[in-house]
Amino acid sequence: MSLGKVHETINNFFFFPFVFLLAFVLKVKLDLIFAFSFGWLFSTFIFSPDTDLKPKKSLGPFRFIFYPYSALFRHRGLSHNILFGTFTRLLYMALLLFLFQTGYLALLGKVDMDFMLSWKQMMYTFNYKILPSHEFYLITFAFFGMAAADFCHYLMDFLYSLMQKIKL
Repeated sequence: MSLGKVHETINNFFFFPFVFLLAFVLKVKLDLIFAFSFGWLFSTFIFSPDTDLKPKKSLGPFRFIFYPYSALFRHRGLSHNILFGTFTRLLYMALLLFLFQTGYLALLGKVDMDFMLSWKQMMYTFNYKILPSHEFYLITFAFFGMAAADFCHYLMDFLYSLMQKIKL
């Protein structure tokens, strides 16, 4: 599908019914709808399942960030898996953030045992302060927004492949 434009258009078409469903049928709070919307739009325009093909033009000078991802994941492989596709991209981004943070702290000369202890502290904070908090719901809704946008993407790829087979 031409440079992702079809996927973006279809995701934009389905975005509003999803938001309508959340707001008026399920009566979800507004901040959670914003989190869902952020996840949906982020996955549609920046971090789509097609990130493995060719890093998006919209990332401009930062597209080099996704070259390793393109090398690791073949197109319509794990990146298009309905269960693991969104998760693998988020895991890749978390790894990049970790490497960036480690590199930055190394430049400052602060990577030592205290750095590892700070990761332990961060995990403790996540498990005992963030998980039972409202922030966790925001993160969860953002993830579901990404997953829903990805599902629309996978569905379009499936229907497009099916139509190609029928034509043959």
